[in-house]
Amino acid sequence: MIYDKFINQVFDYATQKGLKEFELFSLNNQEFEVMVSKGEIERYKDAGSGGASFKVIKDGKCGYSFTEKYDSENVKKLIDDALENLGIIETDDRDYIFSGNGSYTEMADYQKSFEKEDANKKINMAVDLEKRILEGDSRIKMVTNCMYMNFSSSVKLSNSRGLEVNHINGGGGMYAMAVAKENESSKSGFTFSFVDNPEKLDIEKLASQAIEETVGKLGAKPVSSGKYRAIIRRDVFGSFLSLFVRMISAEAVQKGFSLFKDKLGQKIFSENINISDLNYYKGSMFNTPFDSQGVPTHAKNLVKNGVLQTYLHSLKTANKDGVAPTGNAFRRSYKGKENISSINLVLEKGNTDYDSLKTELGNGIIITDVQGMHSGANPVSGDFSLGAEGYMIENGKITFPVEQITIAGNLIDLFSSITAIGNDVEVAPEFSQGIYTPSILINEIEVAG
Repeated sequence: MIYDKFINQVFDYATQKGLKEFELFSLNNQEFEVMVSKGEIERYKDAGSGGASFKVIKDGKCGYSFTEKYDSENVKKLIDDALENLGIIETDDRDYIFSGNGSYTEMADYQKSFEKEDANKKINMAVDLEKRILEGDSRIKMVTNCMYMNFSSSVKLSNSRGLEVNHINGGGGMYAMAVAKENESSKSGFTFSFVDNPEKLDIEKLASQAIEETVGKLGAKPVSSGKYRAIIRRDVFGSFLSLFVRMISAEAVQKGFSLFKDKLGQKIFSENINISDLNYYKGSMFNTPFDSQGVPTHAKNLVKNGVLQTYLHSLKTANKDGVAPTGNAFRRSYKGKENISSINLVLEKGNTDYDSLKTELGNGIIITDVQGMHSGANPVSGDFSLGAEGYMIENGKITFPVEQITIAGNLIDLFSSITAIGNDVEVAPEFSQGIYTPSILINEIEVAG
């Protein structure tokens, strides 16, 4: 009721000021986080935060302001500040308020299933996970991070065109990082699970994965430099997909910061590659019927049979290109402006399980970790050079873990050399969007040992 009254006051004052194009956007987050160490709570957070921002358009120029207090005293300041900020950023691009046209996908709000769980239960689950990892293998010497977390985000948007939309999304999960030692070798590894319902968390499975991931790296060594056939594991390939999203942002394309400029309708990857952006994906924490501008979201093909189908658009970029917006402008904070992003990025899975991929690989390398994706990859050229770890494979079997290597190549070449796609789809460890991808097998990648 407080916010509803605040909306009315904002709209009344904006109308008194003679404003025609404006919107009020609110984002309220609830976060829980507990980290344990040696069976004790090391960090604890259970807090809410949020606020609202006012956006006004006048003569194509945009002004923003924000507040964390929904009271009458802030109404005048909120609007006057936005007007004062009009046109501070010099640009020839017009900004827009969404008209409200279009239909919205019906989807239920997040039911806050994590928030209904008792805090002590969450703490005990984190303690239990740490204990299972430590007791599961004598080579595990410590668990450096063991965390239980959940969040929910409530978004409301109203504008001068009569649009009023709201939605809640969220979820939670667990994360653990362990350290193993044997002889002179010491390695760390991690595991995670992020889901939309706490009933889906499997502590026994998480503990086993953490142990396997960490102990499996002991005795790692570099390999000779050269070109190798390789499997890029699902979590790592998710990082490459996040780079791809940056490159099909219409804003990046329009500014000349993407190698996919002028590539619409052209074949950019091999024919077995199909990538979609879905506004709803079962189990995702990021499902939403509209973006932060109120534009309806929808399922869309980004790459179909290797051919680039669309860029991701905001209202501004869509109007500049003379196309419909795609519903991909999102704010991560009520204080910030919109950035173009995918919602649930999905690489269509194949029919091959992970073990069969290793058999098909025969001799080569499995890449299980990369470092420096955002600094070691160039979205304009597509070139990348990344530190990596993994396993050497001989005759379809793991022979030893690999470290201190660098993989290098070009994103287009990488996607074009995919010969097999697994069916082991899992969410990638990206925390601002859903990325769902299986492992992939490629013909060749450059390795420096």
